[in-house]
Amino acid sequence: MTLLELVRQVMSELGLQQVSGVVGNQEPSVRQMFALMNRLGMDMVREHDWQRLVREHILTTQATSVSSALTEGSAVVTVPGTAGITKKWGIWGTGARPFAQVVSIDSSTQLTMNMPADRTGNFDLQFSQIEYPLPSDWKKQIPQTEWDRTNRWPLMGPQTAQAWQSFKSGIVYAGPRERFRIMGNCIAVNPPPPDGLLFSFEYVSKNYVIAQDGTDKQSFTADTDTCIFDDSLMVLGAKTLFLQAKGLDYSLEGQQFANLMSQCKAQDASAPALSISPRPASQLLSNRNIPDGSWGSPQW
Repeated sequence: MTLLELVRQVMSELGLQQVSGVVGNQEPSVRQMFALMNRLGMDMVREHDWQRLVREHILTTQATSVSSALTEGSAVVTVPGTAGITKKWGIWGTGARPFAQVVSIDSSTQLTMNMPADRTGNFDLQFSQIEYPLPSDWKKQIPQTEWDRTNRWPLMGPQTAQAWQSFKSGIVYAGPRERFRIMGNCIAVNPPPPDGLLFSFEYVSKNYVIAQDGTDKQSFTADTDTCIFDDSLMVLGAKTLFLQAKGLDYSLEGQQFANLMSQCKAQDASAPALSISPRPASQLLSNRNIPDGSWGSPQW
């Protein structure tokens, strides 16, 4: 159903007057119903990891080697050019302290780090982006889906604040694996990655509304908009919220809504078969499937 059809259905079931339009309608009960529909949709996005809201995001790391002039005790770095470098970039190499990060772009040839250099000279430093914005429709992360696809390694994390600072500040901070943490509406990675790595993860989108042209968005804005949720669930939910807002008894509608919500969650996606007596996973090669002898001639 479209937004208009949903509102008409709710108002019919509540014995209210019919309407010709919802968005822009100044009648108080219609305006209230419109606001409740949007609130209901946003609340249901938080309620469950609906499979129609699951998205995959792939990002490519950015890094470049830049000839840089440093002065011991100073956080100022002189470079040939600062184009493309932002405060979300880290600095790695001789003269820069571990996990140094850009805090300001001062001019076309000068920037400032968050820590002073530990030696003077001209060095080739690696500038790497270490904070990548989350997708614009990101609502929540799906745990343990974060991978470095270039090296076929899972990303290590999400790191706690304590583990993150221990890694950045402790004695041992080197390693081949990338660690990550979600902070500041970004996915932050360390150590600063080289250029061109592919990182991927899955997340739940907040865009539950579908416009007439097929694009998705996070709220109803037109009478022709539809949404990913079951029509009956939206109708029951809107009735419950409307009766609650009016100070009327909503116990029956609320119970019906809760029951239907449980059914919709259970039917939203398939589930693995669980065994009460699980066995170890099968292996292609083990001492159970290699003969004691008579192996035959090798096939080259």
